[in-house]
Amino acid sequence: MIEQQEKDNFWLYVGAGVIAFGAVVFMIKGGEHGKYETAKKLIAEDAHNSAYAIGHDVSKKMNQDVQ
Repeated sequence: MIEQQEKDNFWLYVGAGVIAFGAVVFMIKGGEHGKYETAKKLIAEDAHNSAYAIGHDVSKKMNQDVQ
């Protein structure tokens, strides 16, 4: 009796996994596109709105909130 060998689909599964992972990353990245537009506009109006502004001291803001 001759056994018929089953075709190995390993690389097909790996390729499908890579494509699915890429699609998920692409959808997540696309969903984040406009997330920071409001902050970007506020920083453009006044650079002191940014936490990364030169001379910006976060501890001052925190001390004001506590008091």
